[in-house]
Amino acid sequence: MRNAALRSVLRVTKALSDGQRVRILMMLRGGELCVCRIVEVLGLAASTVSKHLSLLSEADLVDVRKDGRWAYYRL
Repeated sequence: MRNAALRSVLRVTKALSDGQRVRILMMLRGGELCVCRIVEVLGLAASTVSKHLSLLSEADLVDVRKDGRWAYYRL
């Protein structure tokens, strides 16, 4: 059990160790956003934003909802 808890804490701290990922979390405080909107606001490549969102999702800091070809993220 202790190892699982440690891995969980490490995933969260890794997710929060990048300023862009913290910016994404701050953006999501206002509600659900499409990945395309996050890309637009941050001015980063879609692949970079996707990687950031993947790390945030692995840390259970965000939820994703898919609607057709679009993905929407929320806290």
